[in-house]
Amino acid sequence: MHPILEEFCDKWVWPTMPGAPGAEFRLNLTREKCLPAWEAILERTVHDIEEELTSNDEEWKRQHALRGYAAEGVHMSIKQMSAQLLSVDIGDQENLIDLQRMRARQIWDECKHSKLHADVLLGKGWVANERELMSIAQANVQPLPAYFGLSMMFPHIHPLARAAQNYYTEANACLGIMAYIKMVDDPLVVHEHLSQRDEELMHFMEGKFQLDFHCATPESQHHVEDALGYLLHQIGGFGRSPQPAAAPMKAAP
Repeated sequence: MHPILEEFCDKWVWPTMPGAPGAEFRLNLTREKCLPAWEAILERTVHDIEEELTSNDEEWKRQHALRGYAAEGVHMSIKQMSAQLLSVDIGDQENLIDLQRMRARQIWDECKHSKLHADVLLGKGWVANERELMSIAQANVQPLPAYFGLSMMFPHIHPLARAAQNYYTEANACLGIMAYIKMVDDPLVVHEHLSQRDEELMHFMEGKFQLDFHCATPESQHHVEDALGYLLHQIGGFGRSPQPAAAPMKAAP
């Protein structure tokens, strides 16, 4: 196991509260599906950083900042996270209010992250102000339709299906941040990642919390496994998995 992944797992993945009803499900999912993908994506990231550091210009930093702004821009973050808030029916709000509070906090976090990418572009002199980014296509195009398409589908799947996205995808974000902080010494790039570190970790822990304390029934676990399979295939390219099925429509009263 890569040392960065080992450190992350020892601190945040393996520790489990005794009696957590979904912990065994989460740990099995981690060993069987998440670990191989986390390892492969981390190795890919480390390799990319090593190649970037051998380049003679800073274009890779500009490209990363533009892609980061596109992925976490205010308009994209509000659209994505608002849809995830809507995945909990009104009648379930009081039972899952802790999740809703976490998701509401994440809207703010993601919007803030776009500003960190803008800081790099502004600090390097690649744009004069953030308004200029509105006319740069790369800063406004998200090339991961599976990720955001799935986000839009969460209201139709299951209120806990998003646990798969929080746990798996946010772990990849944490690992990537750890790699950049460890390997790159440019102060702006470090700022871009360091300022996100604790918030991305909180998003991962949100997924861990959902899995450990709420995903204890075959129904919720089934939807989490389907959503994770979709993410593994569509984004990571790990095997093939069918698109998660929508929950049956409720009969009209």
